[in-house]
Amino acid sequence: MPALLLGTPGVAFAAESGAPPVLDVATLSPVHPVPNYNGVANNAYVTSTSTGPGGWFTGNDVTLNLSATDDDAVNLFRVTVAGSTVEVPAVRNGNRGTATHVISGDRNGSVSYVAVDAAGNASASRSITVRIDTKPPVAAWPGIPNGKVAHSALPAAINPTRTDPTPGAGGAAVRDMWIDGVWTYPLPLDLATLSVGEHTWAVNIGDSAGNAAKYTLTFEITTSVADLRALVQRYVTAGKVSVPNGDRLLALLAEAESGDAEAALVKFGALAAKVTPAGYMRDSLVKDAAYLVEELQGVDHPDVVTGIAVSAGKGMERYPFRAPGEAVRNNRPKFKILLFGNRPGAFRHEHIPLTMAMIQDLGRENSFDVDVYDYLSPEVSVAGNPFESAERLSQYDALVGVSSVGNDVFVTNRPSTTTPGATVDEQAALQTYIRNGGGFVAIHGATDSMHNWDWYKNLVGGEFDNHGSNAGGIQNTCGGCVIGELVTEDDTHPATRHFAKKMTVMDELYNWRGFLPREKVHVLQTLTESTYVNGIGNSAGRIEGADHPISWCTNYDGGRSFTQALLHNWQNTADPIFQKNILEGIKWAAGQSSGNCSTHLEMRGLVAAGVADGSVDAGLAATLNGAIDASYNAYLIKDYVKAMEQAKVVRREVKANLPGPDNTPIRERAKELAEWMKVLADDAVVLRFQSEPVPATHRAGDDAVFAAPAEGQNVAYQWQVKAPGAADWADVPGQTSFAIAVTATPELAGSEYRVRASDPTGAIVSRSAVLRVN
Repeated sequence: MPALLLGTPGVAFAAESGAPPVLDVATLSPVHPVPNYNGVANNAYVTSTSTGPGGWFTGNDVTLNLSATDDDAVNLFRVTVAGSTVEVPAVRNGNRGTATHVISGDRNGSVSYVAVDAAGNASASRSITVRIDTKPPVAAWPGIPNGKVAHSALPAAINPTRTDPTPGAGGAAVRDMWIDGVWTYPLPLDLATLSVGEHTWAVNIGDSAGNAAKYTLTFEITTSVADLRALVQRYVTAGKVSVPNGDRLLALLAEAESGDAEAALVKFGALAAKVTPAGYMRDSLVKDAAYLVEELQGVDHPDVVTGIAVSAGKGMERYPFRAPGEAVRNNRPKFKILLFGNRPGAFRHEHIPLTMAMIQDLGRENSFDVDVYDYLSPEVSVAGNPFESAERLSQYDALVGVSSVGNDVFVTNRPSTTTPGATVDEQAALQTYIRNGGGFVAIHGATDSMHNWDWYKNLVGGEFDNHGSNAGGIQNTCGGCVIGELVTEDDTHPATRHFAKKMTVMDELYNWRGFLPREKVHVLQTLTESTYVNGIGNSAGRIEGADHPISWCTNYDGGRSFTQALLHNWQNTADPIFQKNILEGIKWAAGQSSGNCSTHLEMRGLVAAGVADGSVDAGLAATLNGAIDASYNAYLIKDYVKAMEQAKVVRREVKANLPGPDNTPIRERAKELAEWMKVLADDAVVLRFQSEPVPATHRAGDDAVFAAPAEGQNVAYQWQVKAPGAADWADVPGQTSFAIAVTATPELAGSEYRVRASDPTGAIVSRSAVLRVN
């Protein structure tokens, strides 16, 4: 009996040892089948399987999956959510216990949990962040109360407000905008571009969790004499209407308020039609005046039913995580490239793994081999350091810097991976590789590198300065992405010939400094800054102005370089149009295809080389350099016709004076330079008059209007007059728009008027028109 009594307590004591359960890390569900890429932390990729981007769940219920083990049995789990604790019974399976607990409602906070065994022993507490956001952002138009707004209201005053209900993901970006059903860039709306009456303004706004809604406002634009006055003053301030012409228009509005309103408004509309630029400015004044005249005449304008409708929107997509795989090897490879990213410590662009994997796909599909050198993919990277020597690099036909950010990407004294105690000069190895005919492809952040090394900045063709930012709901892995217009300037290169002339792109749009692309490379694509500068909810950073290159190529220092500064946004990496862009850029850089990447700088270098080896004499060099410089200077101000003419001089002189196979390179480049300038000239806006002044006969006291609108680049005007019997022309003070209005008087009979129009490419003078007075 004593032995039996001793045995039983012994068993019970072992089962209830007092040891707490071992608590596993909880998981959340539902689980998305494709992990979302959320960046890098602690030199490792960060992914999530939430239903939305950035670790957010977009369904109302999220299940907390709990598990633990114990030497006896797990009895329950205590879960604390927002300060409230519940006990969840465990499902026992031997010494293991599991449970689930549903967490409902929008939240962004920590949930703690512990496991408790049958004896009451509790495990150490763990916690997990639970992010649930089921509500899309909200848009409102407080600047358009009751759906009615004055025609002269300023754009900033009527922008839609955007808020994301707390405790949501935040961010409320305008992803799309439509005016009267037509998609437009999400810019502040200038009501003057619309007519008086009924309109719709719709915005698709998204938050950082991927929720979105479309808000459509139906509103009415109203007008008055005060609106017309404000619009005239705005156009005068903008320099679109001259001060004297503006004064005439304002005088008629004053007359409308104090005298015969209908007659004054009719005169106002007639004068505005003659002295206001064609387009929305003219329409806003002429049509508003006609609308007010109709009201005075008793015309009944229909009432507008205003209000806001809400419908489903389209939010940001999840970034599907994909890392580069094993090196690509083909049976009969056409060429071989190396992909490399940045070094540890530098900013890590989120697009890098997917871009590398995409280029590997291109390698398999197009029979070229692909190696990877990237510290976050050591298991698939080449052994050692491929930049240790030019000999190692020589196996590659092109090197591809995939956002290879940082000033320490290439250094002159990095420890050797093959010779202990020795150092290698990576910069020298890269230079030798390029000078031996190697190719280089710079993708996005590769231009944000080696800021202290001029040779590299010339190789990639531009030096990153900054970029803009957005409201947060554009792309969770691209905080600087904005929506803008991409223009293909040269569609003859294989990397760009498949692009439309203009297309909408959402990406991080780089601005440049110091080494400006236009000055030294062959620009392929540019950005239209007016489509995103001052956009709703975003900042553009320090912008470039009238000329904003974003993609280019160049023959540099014996090698070839292709740069695409877009592609931070993974959606562009996944787009076939950009995949072909990168494929053809790689093929050209690898010497596998031909493409015109000539520059004026390259031509100067070829002439200098010819002088050095005796193939170009001093006289010919002077002729060539003079034409090259003239073409270059015209090219910089976008006088492409003159740039083409001078490039043709270069081509003609080279062809006539440098025959023979030894001079083939300079002949080919001279031909390409002329062809490039012709591509630009064929598309150029040439300074010219659209119409010119015509003689006019008026009665004394009437307004005489002469007009000569011109097209060009930011055209400036100056009217001139030659008085009867005068020999010389004199500038008319203040008359600096395309039209001039003068009061016909007997003293002015026989006066002649003409205008001088100018832009950066030069100046032209219209024919003169005589004023006759009855």
